[in-house]
Order: sequence, then C-alpha cells, then structure tokens
Amino acid sequence: MIACSRPFPLPKRKARALSFLAIVPKDAAAKKPPYGSPCSRCGVCCMASRCPLGQHVFGIEEPGPCPALTSLGEAGYGCGLVLDPRRFSPVRAATHGVETLRRAAFLLIDVGGGCDARINGEPRNEALAAEWDAKAAREAIALRHARQLWGQR
Repeated sequence: MIACSRPFPLPKRKARALSFLAIVPKDAAAKKPPYGSPCSRCGVCCMASRCPLGQHVFGIEEPGPCPALTSLGEAGYGCGLVLDPRRFSPVRAATHGVETLRRAAFLLIDVGGGCDARINGEPRNEALAAEWDAKAAREAIALRHARQLWGQR
C-alpha cells in the first residue's frame, strides 16, 4: 500500500493544501505515471478520492475509492460515469441522453488532461497547474454546461 494525495477541486486544478492521505494498492501505484504526465489508466486518483463529479453523484460522506471506478481488465481502469452514465444516473441519462452525459463527464473529469494524483511526496508542478487553470478558463462555458447536465452548480 502506498500513501497518495490528490489536490481538488477539478477541473480547475487550483492547489490546496494536501489535506489527507489515502492508501492505494502498491501494484496500482507502480503503474502511476509522474504527476502531470499522460494518464496510464492506473486508477490511483479514483482509488484515493472522488472528483467533484463523483462527490456530486455519490456524496462525500464516505471515504474511499470512487464507486464509479471501473476495472477494464488489462487495459487498467476507467470512469463509470463516462463509460456508462445510465448505471449511476439513470434518470439523467434518460432525460439528457447517454452520449450527452458521457461527453459532459469526459469534460468534467478532464480525460487526457494528465495525471493529477501525487504520491509519496511528488511536488506540485506550478507551471502545469497554471496550464490546467488556463484550460479551465478557456472551457468555462462548456464546463458550466456539463455541470448543469449533471445537476451540479
């Protein structure tokens, strides 16, 4: 088991004090790329905590891995809110359409944005954080619409 910290909120990845430690399996941590590197689908970020979308859908009361964390076998892990929103939010999926919710979740969790989980004291990359913040500012309207589709404010 490895200790992991993950800064939130997403998608605007402003730093905040690392306020907790989570325990993740050592084999998952071994597959984790360096902070800011392309995603390896290791699942460490979602094993450690819930992103703001996961907090909205599942609540934040219970610690532990996100219920939407989905094993893809040899391919690693994926987000169930992207893969099958119907499973976790059937009413919204029926109302807005599965594909619309998938795209909204894809945007909200910033698929392809890079690894945002830091383990074992990985330093925060200020330049990368500034890039992520600028991206969030450029996509503010789309992000607001995506949050509305999922019922977030």
